[in-house]
Amino acid sequence: MESSQGILRIKGIEMSQFKLNPFLKGNGGMVSPHIQTQINPRIFKVLCSVILGAISGLNAQNSHAAEVEAKTEATQLSTITLTAEKQDERHTSSQAITQFNHDLLDVPFTKSHVSNEDIQNHHVQRISDALSLVNGVVYQDSYGGGFWDNYSFRGFSTDPNMGTIYMRNGLSSVSGIHTPRDMVNIHAIDFLKGPMAAMYGQGAIGGIMNITTKQPEWESKNSLSVSGSTLEEYRAVLDTTGAMNQDVAYRLGLAYENNQSFRDQVDNQHYYIAPQLAWKLSAQTQLNLDTEFAQSKGVFDRGIPMVNGQLNLNKKTFLGEPSDGDIEIQDQMVQLRVNHAFNDDWNNTTAITYSHGERAGTSTEISSIATDGQTANRFRRSRQFETETTNFQSILRGKLNTGSIRHELVTNIEAGHYTIDQLQRRSAAGASSQINLNHPVYGQNILPLTRTTKNTKETQQMLGFNLQDQIFLNDQWNVLVGGRLNRLEQQIDDHRSGKSAEQAFTPFTPRAGINYQPTEKLSFYTNWGKAFELNTGLNKNNDLYDPEKTESWEVGAKYQFRAKSWLGLTYFDLDKQHLLTEGISDSYVDSGRVQSHGVEFELQHQLTDQLRLNANYTFTDASIVESEVEAKGARLKNIPKHTANLSANYQFNFAGYDAGLIGHVNYYGKRSANYIDNGTSLPDFTIVNVGAYAQLRPDLRVQLNIDNLFDQDYYVASYTNNWVQPGEPLKATATLNWTF
Repeated sequence: MESSQGILRIKGIEMSQFKLNPFLKGNGGMVSPHIQTQINPRIFKVLCSVILGAISGLNAQNSHAAEVEAKTEATQLSTITLTAEKQDERHTSSQAITQFNHDLLDVPFTKSHVSNEDIQNHHVQRISDALSLVNGVVYQDSYGGGFWDNYSFRGFSTDPNMGTIYMRNGLSSVSGIHTPRDMVNIHAIDFLKGPMAAMYGQGAIGGIMNITTKQPEWESKNSLSVSGSTLEEYRAVLDTTGAMNQDVAYRLGLAYENNQSFRDQVDNQHYYIAPQLAWKLSAQTQLNLDTEFAQSKGVFDRGIPMVNGQLNLNKKTFLGEPSDGDIEIQDQMVQLRVNHAFNDDWNNTTAITYSHGERAGTSTEISSIATDGQTANRFRRSRQFETETTNFQSILRGKLNTGSIRHELVTNIEAGHYTIDQLQRRSAAGASSQINLNHPVYGQNILPLTRTTKNTKETQQMLGFNLQDQIFLNDQWNVLVGGRLNRLEQQIDDHRSGKSAEQAFTPFTPRAGINYQPTEKLSFYTNWGKAFELNTGLNKNNDLYDPEKTESWEVGAKYQFRAKSWLGLTYFDLDKQHLLTEGISDSYVDSGRVQSHGVEFELQHQLTDQLRLNANYTFTDASIVESEVEAKGARLKNIPKHTANLSANYQFNFAGYDAGLIGHVNYYGKRSANYIDNGTSLPDFTIVNVGAYAQLRPDLRVQLNIDNLFDQDYYVASYTNNWVQPGEPLKATATLNWTF
């Protein structure tokens, strides 16, 4: 047994790599397009109590057995303590980049990292909160006030109706509807830069987000956290882990939120439970069962409109209808994975994942502003969407030498089945209800839902195989080459017209990279790759849309001038065909050919043992190249040309307590406010956040975060210039964390 670089090795097995999951078909009869599977709060509490009771019972049983054994033991055994050098994750490549652990200087790619410490100190509760800490990734429209995660990566965004595609523990993402990711069981977030599609298939265009979840541990750890804000946002979190016996460990994450919001009539609730089990089958093999169950419900909020290109309305004003009730989203995920080490050089990860998501509810939304500039015209619609995904993946990793040349080989086979059911109804064409922008009166002229605008079932089948080799020619040069061959089949049945459409593709997506390291602290790199992704939905001719095709390349340099200090500079260039965006009429617009190029700069510097500084800047020029609906050079929605952020963390001793201060300044430049660039823009903004924390006792930590310190009016994102999301005003959040 040995300890090296923060990884516990037993007989050559890297225990940190044990992160995989299988398939559990069937979800208790909970599949319903009408969201009949609500998580009742009472049931939720009872379930939590039962699970915690079982865990406590097992711990008590194990403790009693240990006491009996201790009494019968004649000899007092000495205690062996294992320690490991803690490695700064900012400067190590997530295994997801190449499937092997390396310093970032050793690979022809880079990443932005949000650590567990960042998540805690900056009070990050959603993926959207983490985006302000990294470069090249921008928060997109929040779809009704934040009902799921959505972002753009280097200028290109994901499907606004299905939410963010992401990776989980280095495995390919599972598509489909899901609630915003809760941080209770997230250890860290990596934004992997460069073409990743050859390894991870669809959605990995100029990079992709990888979430590293917390795993079951054999050492007992428990944490209870409660927080409350001046905007009446309340949150409670429980995270508990420990051994059930010498071979089986558990982890359970629970979270509940009740948020009132600064917006009139707008509130939401969030439930989350994540039970996990880890089973050591042998010294070489571990089985993990991961599950997640979540529900979010709240008022669907499109924000406020621009009037004559200006944002002058009270940002608290709600212009929907409270009588529409809540939008509800829920999802379930079950993953069973096996990690097996054949020897020191070869190992395999195999996982089967099942996920199911539903979204349903009704909303009244602005369609246009009347000529008087005081009244909004509104329409009404209801949604009943459901997705179901089954995914199998098996990754084989191995190391071998050919003479003096080292190879790191990866083979990956993946198969998936994905279905999307969409039912959408709207008020009659031309019908409109009006509301005064400055003095809204609710409940007047509620529009009936008289027509069905969407009623489809879509099926996607995927089979993929990829092969990759990173070739280390010597200590200075290494080359990475890889490619993925996919078989993609897509079919849509339109229940309104009775028509069906189908298509199939067999694309090949390559990637290649070169890394040159002239010194131990400096490296230069370049990479190139292609991506292929199916577009969902039918066009105006009831035909399937053409798939997205992307080509990307980048060149950059990385310099580690101190042990915990890092400097990076990257130029990127992406070209995409058939990027879709959806308007308010429920039909997609094919933007034709678009491009994005720019520069990313990043500095991470440990100035002293107490003070750490992070700074980054991104220039992104994302625009239309060829389109039937937009002029050449038109801007892509919500993509600022300039973004920057600066954060600092100062740790010190205060009256005998370990304490710290944090500060964060975030800048977003001006950007297009409409899904088709019509000249309207969201104004640029600069927001300052500060915070403080103190460890009052070894088991008790208190924290205060103040967001938007100077109470600036700003606007986070928009889908159209009539649906603009205002940012939160000055807010203070107090958090108490107890470990036991």
